[in-house]
Amino acid sequence: MAGKRIVFLMVLCWLLFSPQVVSKLVVYMIKADVTHNLKMVNTSVTLRKCGSSTIRKTVDFRIGVLEPIPDILVSTIYYVPNLVGKHEKAFYNRTINFCTYLRNPFTDRVLKIIYEHLDQRGNLPKRCPVATGTYTFKTCFDGIQVPSFFPESSFRVDVYFRRPNSAPFFQSSWFGEMRKESRI
Repeated sequence: MAGKRIVFLMVLCWLLFSPQVVSKLVVYMIKADVTHNLKMVNTSVTLRKCGSSTIRKTVDFRIGVLEPIPDILVSTIYYVPNLVGKHEKAFYNRTINFCTYLRNPFTDRVLKIIYEHLDQRGNLPKRCPVATGTYTFKTCFDGIQVPSFFPESSFRVDVYFRRPNSAPFFQSSWFGEMRKESRI
C-alpha cells in the first residue's frame, strides 16, 4: 500500500512540477500578390525582415479607399499543396457579407481571429459603408492564435473583396508556411 502511495505521489509531483511543452502553429509569410481596381482602391504590400529573424517577415499593408463602399462581400480561400506542390483544392472556402461581419464579428470565427490581430497592429474599417481614407496594418503574425484544424504545411490564402453582383475590386494571394513550434 505504501508503495502505491509513493508511486502516486511521484507521478503527481512529475505532473505538477515538470516543464510542460506547449506547441502552437506559427505563421511565416513568404510573398503576397495583390491586384486592385484603381477606381475604388489603391493598395501596396511589402514584406521585409522581421526583427533579427532570418526567416520571419513583417507584412506592411496599405489600402487607400477612393470612394465609399456601402456593401462588401469578402471571400477567404485557404489552400494547402497537394503531393506535387500545387495549391489546387481549397481546404477552407468561405464568402460572407463583410458589413454583417463588422456588425457581428462572431459570424465567422476564422475571420474574427485574423481581423482582430490585424486591427491591433494597424487601423482597419470598423463599420459600413467603408469610408474613404487609408487603412493599414504591419505585422509578423506573431501571437496570432491559429485554429487547431489548420495543418502544419505551406499554404496560399486568397482574399477577395467585391460588391454584390460585381467583379472583385481587391484580390490578393498570400503565400507562407505554418510550422509547429514548441516551447517550455
